[in-house]
Amino acid sequence: MFAPAEMSEVDIFVFENDIEDVAQIIARLGVLHLLDVNTLGKWAQDVSTEWVGRVSTYTTQERRVLELLNELGIEQTPRACEGRLDPAEDLVGIEEELRQVEEQTHSMIERQEALQQQLERWVLLEQSLDTLAPLSISISDLRQFQYLHLVAGTLPAENLARLEASLFRIPYRIIPVQNYRGRVLVFAFSAQEHAAILDRALESAFLDPMTLPEEFEGTAQEVLEQIQEKRRQAEEELTRLREEKQILAEDLAPQLLSLWTRIRRDRAISDAMAHFGHRGRVYLIAGWAPRDRVQELRQAVEKATDGRVTFEENSPYAPGERVQVPTLMRHSRLLRPVESLVSTYGTPGYNELDPTPLVALTFIIMFGIMFGDLGHGIVLMLAGAVLALRLIPQAANLADFGIILFFAGLSSSIFGILYGSLFGMEGIIPQLWLNPLDDILTLLIASVIFGVILLNIGFAFRLATAARQGAYKEAIFDRNGVVGLLLYWSLIGMVVSVATGNGLPLWLVGITLLLMLALFLAEPLTRLIESKRPLVEGSLPELAVQYFFELFEAIISYLSNTLSYVRLGAFAVAHVGLSLVVFLLADLVGQGNPILRFLVIAGGNLFIIGFEGLIVAIQTLRLEYYELFGKFYRGEGIPFQPLTLPAMECDIPES
Repeated sequence: MFAPAEMSEVDIFVFENDIEDVAQIIARLGVLHLLDVNTLGKWAQDVSTEWVGRVSTYTTQERRVLELLNELGIEQTPRACEGRLDPAEDLVGIEEELRQVEEQTHSMIERQEALQQQLERWVLLEQSLDTLAPLSISISDLRQFQYLHLVAGTLPAENLARLEASLFRIPYRIIPVQNYRGRVLVFAFSAQEHAAILDRALESAFLDPMTLPEEFEGTAQEVLEQIQEKRRQAEEELTRLREEKQILAEDLAPQLLSLWTRIRRDRAISDAMAHFGHRGRVYLIAGWAPRDRVQELRQAVEKATDGRVTFEENSPYAPGERVQVPTLMRHSRLLRPVESLVSTYGTPGYNELDPTPLVALTFIIMFGIMFGDLGHGIVLMLAGAVLALRLIPQAANLADFGIILFFAGLSSSIFGILYGSLFGMEGIIPQLWLNPLDDILTLLIASVIFGVILLNIGFAFRLATAARQGAYKEAIFDRNGVVGLLLYWSLIGMVVSVATGNGLPLWLVGITLLLMLALFLAEPLTRLIESKRPLVEGSLPELAVQYFFELFEAIISYLSNTLSYVRLGAFAVAHVGLSLVVFLLADLVGQGNPILRFLVIAGGNLFIIGFEGLIVAIQTLRLEYYELFGKFYRGEGIPFQPLTLPAMECDIPES
């Protein structure tokens, strides 16, 4: 439960003719985490960049397919592909097929874009002439001003004020007509002798000029009607073109989606081939596989090659050699969401204990202690159930969060029963343990006791991790090892003895001082039992100061780690206090108005569930990461990432 899956280092030697079939078999099984080719020594000498180039080409092809899917409005859902993959030869066929689709699609898209631009031009002309229509001015007269210079066009709305500021030296008039997609349609007038100045200012303001239509004659009102007809025709044509595009998208969707799937799968195989060692006509596939699936991998590879393979299985650590083994965490569906909480801190090392089960239990317990309320817990459970069951399609990616939320709400409900609290109301349900506001001292002491138990579990995990890593001697005098655990117990014993009025027993003081001395001399004592010489390296005075501050830091950390759990009780008290504030506010605001009072209570409870629930979750994670994990967990491992194929629907024929 607390240990990652056992791994074996696997070396597979296959002939060149079988390598692609073997790669596809391995990818289909999804059990081999490949080693980088640069770690394969002499087997990396003959590796070429040919497969790396194919990966780059397939990546470019995928980008082009995604652009086509986006332009055609096709949902990106990988489809099943048929037949054996051939990543070395598929490049040419896929390129030709993709080019034909692009030619067919781009011509229609270009037509649509041109028509859209034309429609926008008619719309802007319609808006401009709609302003001039009441004046009954002839369009031909507007083109032949003798003394007046007129420019019409659109410019960015934010440039309008700057444009007017730059024209302070000449008489001018600028009439904003219409805002359109962040741009503003303007008419700009000046005298003919200032035309050059006006044109330069408009150009600096990024004006997109709009000439009055030459093909139309008559008054502004008459031209407006002609332009409106042109706009209607453009809209109808654009509608027809969109319908044609939709039909084309429906026709091309199966082809493009299958093409996308094949490109992704070919790229995955090509990327894997770039990680294989190569010498002459023999390839080396090296990686890590779960020990309980090595036999399955061996049989599949032997079957694919008719026995033309050499398969070697090695232990994770060769004698005298340390390598980084990937970590595969195997948990039930209920524990899997908690993996993300652990991975946020860091992936467990292969020889570390996996704290996921411990975090799952302690997280929900600590959350419930701080957020104990039956009503609030039920609300969180309902919200978590909705997310976990994917009842809201738009929030389907929050299913894992929903599981955590459900069990956090369950814990809150249980502690709410213990506290006798229902939506902040006391006395509605029986109190089975205590009231946080009336028994503050008891709750704080219980929180510290819980923290002491949890920190001892952390010490135990540290020792268990040392056992897994074979670092027994290193863990004896470690601040979180045997001496650290004994010192922590002795300090707790001294505090308990004083608190119960028994004073400080001399034997306990003596043991504590001896343990402090052992921790003070941790480094030389560790070197002594490891038979390393000299026992100290460096200046003795400097080392003495360093050892003293390390001892002081260790004792302070024991104290601070323990007292940090006081926040469990403090937040439980704050939760009750905040609920009381809601009811006081409801009584104050809703005097004589029961509906208003109910709304204040409902809104206050929702605020508590949302805002305070978030704060409590953050505080719970803080206790996990900084107080508990600091005792035993480093999280410096690498996740197990096996070679896989996207959309595993393709049937790979047996060789």
